Amino acid sequence: MDSREAAIELAILAFNARIFSTVSAAARAYSIPRETLRDRLNGATNSNTSH
Repeated sequence: MDSREAAIELAILAFNARIFSTVSAAARAYSIPRETLRDRLNGATNSNTSH
């Protein structure tokens, strides 16, 4: 897993644990695009596993 994927996973865990109240706050804290985090929270997979 690369560092970007690790950041996304950590952001998902933090958001689900209610450490952040918004997707935007979690994305900003982990320096990832808000849209990417939103998509992953809605069930999208990363491009490496979807092919």
